[in-house]
Amino acid sequence: MSSSPQDAPREAGLSKGAQLTLGALVVAGLLAWYGYSNIGSESFTYYQTLDEFVAANRGAGDDGLRVHGYVAARSIERDLEGRQVRFVVQNDPPHAAPASDGARLAVIYASLETPDLFKDGAEVVVEGRLQSEGSGTVFVADNVMAKCPSKFQAEVGAETAGITPGGPAGTEAL
Repeated sequence: MSSSPQDAPREAGLSKGAQLTLGALVVAGLLAWYGYSNIGSESFTYYQTLDEFVAANRGAGDDGLRVHGYVAARSIERDLEGRQVRFVVQNDPPHAAPASDGARLAVIYASLETPDLFKDGAEVVVEGRLQSEGSGTVFVADNVMAKCPSKFQAEVGAETAGITPGGPAGTEAL
């Protein structure tokens, strides 16, 4: 006569349901600990708009800052010898209705390697610190992130300019 697995004596230990419950509790506990330990740390710091940044009246020496804005038209200067890029960030997109006399922030990025989408009018978030330079302050960026423009925004912009989306340049809408 052969013995079946049902005839084997049951080993002492936790049932499958208890093991799954214990595993789920351990995972939930680790996630709760991770969330609690990161509250108030830089990993949850979001950016400020340029207007919010100016209103906060930050001074030179403040670091770990993130500012959102748009690259001002014709402000990008690449210094090949100094291996840096200088540009200006403004609060409103340059292609929007008449440019406001809003705040502008001079930025120095200590690298020539900028994101592919970095150009005049690009939506960017710069990370870095304020530094005194001459009679004012400049934002020294450690990181520059450029946002990908959405397809919908491009088509809306083309329609308002009188250009048929997908049509050849200079084609006017009927």
